[in-house]
Amino acid sequence: MLNEMTEAAFYNALTLLQRSGYEKLADLKKRHGKWSEAWQNLKAATKTNINPQAEWEKLDKSGVKLVLLEDPDYPGKLKEIPLPPFGIYHRGPLPKNELIISIVGTRKATSEGKELAKNLASALTKSGFIIVSGLALGIDGAAHEGCLSSSGVTLAVLANGLDRFYPAQNEKLAKRILNEGGAIVSEYPLGTESLPYRFLERNRIVSGLSNGTLIVEAPINSGALTTARFALEQNREVFVVPGPVSHPNFKGSLQLIRSGATLVTCADEILEAFGLEIQPVEQKEGAVTAEEEIVLQALKLNLKPADVDKIKELTNLEIRDVNRTLSFLITKNLVKETEDGYTL
Repeated sequence: MLNEMTEAAFYNALTLLQRSGYEKLADLKKRHGKWSEAWQNLKAATKTNINPQAEWEKLDKSGVKLVLLEDPDYPGKLKEIPLPPFGIYHRGPLPKNELIISIVGTRKATSEGKELAKNLASALTKSGFIIVSGLALGIDGAAHEGCLSSSGVTLAVLANGLDRFYPAQNEKLAKRILNEGGAIVSEYPLGTESLPYRFLERNRIVSGLSNGTLIVEAPINSGALTTARFALEQNREVFVVPGPVSHPNFKGSLQLIRSGATLVTCADEILEAFGLEIQPVEQKEGAVTAEEEIVLQALKLNLKPADVDKIKELTNLEIRDVNRTLSFLITKNLVKETEDGYTL
């Protein structure tokens, strides 16, 4: 029976045995070359509780697939990164599209940040991007939702085995991702818990699957910053949405910008960075908020570009509300920022 089994089945057994320890797996691969050889050379007592065939059947019954680093279906971008996963578990099809961007940020996002992430994901989806994120609450979930709202394909990378969804609050979103042609992926076998260090390991896959990473709201200790660092190590683009210097959700974001990440305020700027054609976006009637309508009318009546102070004077809105509203209007391609100020 062992001779008939695939390398993937032996890898699955070994990663269960080694609790997904990357260094241990790398050592086995280096010493034995093949996962089947590594398994057969382990001491019998070491592998008593693991049956490769039985574990493979569990995987098959769960609907989870496994591709190894050497397989042609393994994501090409992941092969290029330092420490690529030896295997990727997935539910749903792995991406063939070469135009992929990850969108990540804090779990404790502001309502404005979530709306911005959703709008950016939607706009990038309409321009042909697959959206990758981590299924977390906050910015991640908003990015997945924005992609789905535009009938796009999105991938969620988890820090646990694919026999359950984490966080549980986003199980409905995960199922929608699968139902609408996306995928849930992980480097961990069934039964693996989502421990803190695994989220950090997971982040290299989020960035590694992508041409670039977009950061929306990242505090100083945000896991999104590790995703950005992985992206830089992987020679991928890093884009950051700026925000108020006094807001804690932007402390890490502004730090990234100071370190050389690309500041962006709308999807068009990301398309420009990739040398892609900017597509005009049609706006539905009524697709603006009351505050956005106030700012639009003020700019229309002013007949020339206006700075933030002038818009505050024209609208009687608070400065923070003017700045927030302008960010959304720029994202929706309803307002342009020029050297002379903001204009329609």
